Amino acid sequence: MIELSPQQREVVEAPLKPMAVSACAGSGKTATAVQRLAAIRERLDDRHGHIALLSFSNVAVDTFNRDYNALLQAEPGSGRIGGVEIATVDAFITSTIVRPHGHLVMGCARTPFLVHGSEPFLANFTVWDGNRPHPTTALRLELVKGVGLQFEVGRARTVIDQKAAADAIRKLAKVGAYSHALGSFWALRVLRTQPLILRALARRFPHILVDEAQDIGTFHQFILLALRGAGVQVSLIGDVNQGIYEFSGATGEFLDQYAKRDDVDGRMLSTNYRSVPSIVTIANQLSGRNDMAARTAPATLSGAYYFAYKKDEKDNALNSFAALLGQARIAVNDAVVLCRSAEWADDWAGGEEEQGRGVLRHFVDAAIQRDKFGRFDEAFKHCCAGVVGLLDDGHGALLSEVARHGTDERSSQALRRVLWTFVKDPANGLPSASLVADTAWQPALLARAEILLAALSAEHGLKAGDTWKAKLAKRNILNQPLMRPADLGIENVPRFRVSTVHKVKGESIRGVLYICNRSHLDELLGGTATEVGKIGYVALTRARDLFVLGVPANYLKEFAPKLDALGFAKAGGT
Repeated sequence: MIELSPQQREVVEAPLKPMAVSACAGSGKTATAVQRLAAIRERLDDRHGHIALLSFSNVAVDTFNRDYNALLQAEPGSGRIGGVEIATVDAFITSTIVRPHGHLVMGCARTPFLVHGSEPFLANFTVWDGNRPHPTTALRLELVKGVGLQFEVGRARTVIDQKAAADAIRKLAKVGAYSHALGSFWALRVLRTQPLILRALARRFPHILVDEAQDIGTFHQFILLALRGAGVQVSLIGDVNQGIYEFSGATGEFLDQYAKRDDVDGRMLSTNYRSVPSIVTIANQLSGRNDMAARTAPATLSGAYYFAYKKDEKDNALNSFAALLGQARIAVNDAVVLCRSAEWADDWAGGEEEQGRGVLRHFVDAAIQRDKFGRFDEAFKHCCAGVVGLLDDGHGALLSEVARHGTDERSSQALRRVLWTFVKDPANGLPSASLVADTAWQPALLARAEILLAALSAEHGLKAGDTWKAKLAKRNILNQPLMRPADLGIENVPRFRVSTVHKVKGESIRGVLYICNRSHLDELLGGTATEVGKIGYVALTRARDLFVLGVPANYLKEFAPKLDALGFAKAGGT
């Protein structure tokens, strides 16, 4: 068990009442949350009640499970075994509310299931925006002041007629399907219309702790408040400056306001154990916090730097980053290149020319994710979506069942093993992305998919759709490999992990390069008042030893004085 700081111990040993903990980046909140969970379990008189520790990513949940299990092993016989549920917020809502009780409000005669948008049967479920149809699964739900519940679709956030949206949602619900956005909607409907279920849930979960509470969206907020109103003691831990999901209604305001309630115990974690002091100093200036740095600067290169880059000379930028890592004695696999958007991340990772359409595109993406980036989880997700697309419409819930994290259903586990085998085997399963797409890769996929579908039919009773071969036809397939061979000289450029900032939130990384454009820099320097400013803050505070800011070369003269004043140093000196 780690030695807790005085602030951490105050949180762990606080009375059993609702709490709101404002925790800076790198403050050890994971360890604090796990220790608080164990303390509640130890002190709770009601042995029938469960304590839930929730977060917003499977990575965080895996970390919580690992640390809690280690704590149990370190203190055998502590009485903490059982009575604990660690899950993502959405998984908790799904397993405790939507799946067992959603049918009561959805009007379906089966257990509700999540759809991801790629299932073939969803072609029959659309909503009209006045000009054209959109998939019902693309609906976003927003609560607008003075308007109430509003339904939107598309990047333009087109507002959909209330009745049209409600009719489309009810039609989807009648077959038992719901999207990510609609899951919380139906869960809240259950809690507001089924008082017996609400009381039963409050009895079963007398304490709920929510990690990364700045990411609580509008419907999550209402669900937690409904449980709180029924007697659940809800505690939150997070950092409003890291609220980078405003597009989904998560502004951090709920965490900020929750601490001001009279019956809520407000606490602080204000020591950064992750980053070197110079990075913490800049983070404080951006966020308006006054956090302390626990570390001292190492003897090697460390801190926050910037350099100019040209987008058509990415290799030079990556080599410059590699040189700085060398001075800091940081290995390439301990570093990451971060971008604001997935499009930028794909571009900096060496994105491939788009090939394939519809179902075929899922298999293309699976092969590229596996062979170029080594992202087997992403490859598996794309492959699952592709396989489900080849099945008949009667298997609409299959993708949800197979993709569910930590499922313990034997049938789903067996099916996952079959699909994982297909994904991981380029010789007999999903063909290698190095093959020429139209003459080698697509024919091999067609032949192997036929074998796979026959096995799924014989072993799992899954029926292929009548037109499955047509879905794998050579549409938008080129006479070139899916994955281009390395360009001449590219072997001299280190192969960095490239990611979006959203995907690394919660991580601690020795070296970080954050690639910006002009607007990203403007908002980063403006602090954490905006979502993009918060994204820059999160990128900065992932770094343990070295943070490097990539500044577009044509804006370097404009931004250099501002960066110098903030505490950045120009890489390579003046």
